[in-house]
Amino acid sequence: MRVITGSKKGKQLRVAKSGIRPTRGVVRSAIFNILNEKVVDAMVIDIFAGTGALGIEALSRGARYCIFVEKNPHSLLKNIDSLNLKEKAKIMKMDFRPALKKLTNQKFDIVFIDPPYRTSYLKETLKLIYCHNLLNIDSIVVAEQSKFNPCVIPEEYQVLKEKKYGDTIISFLKLKKE
Repeated sequence: MRVITGSKKGKQLRVAKSGIRPTRGVVRSAIFNILNEKVVDAMVIDIFAGTGALGIEALSRGARYCIFVEKNPHSLLKNIDSLNLKEKAKIMKMDFRPALKKLTNQKFDIVFIDPPYRTSYLKETLKLIYCHNLLNIDSIVVAEQSKFNPCVIPEEYQVLKEKKYGDTIISFLKLKKE
């Protein structure tokens, strides 16, 4: 797996042998084609980061900073180190619940959520992001989930766009205007 474009284009990303389901290149490419210029100078958070592919791609494309939330960051640490991204990245090695609580009132322009499939973590994460006030009115949330177990998006969000890629659904969300 490689970084698709930007300053780290073509650089290899390390993937652990088990337990991680990285976002496929075609899906990452589609996500960033939709986000386009919103990535430049953005504050990003990558929740359930795994290898860090989404956050690293954002940094490669000009994001200002990325916080990675990952309980088992072995591959992520190696990728951040090998790509010399330590100054633009912070890794929170913990469960998403206390991580999001620690970040209360910190604002992110782009939020990536790629939880393990067949869990209720997506809905819970969306609720916690809202409760901990992590979004601006223009922030974009990119949520990845299985088409076999889709989450009902909490009412605080509106779906801007939804795309299907094989067994994967990518939802682009933002806060509803009050």
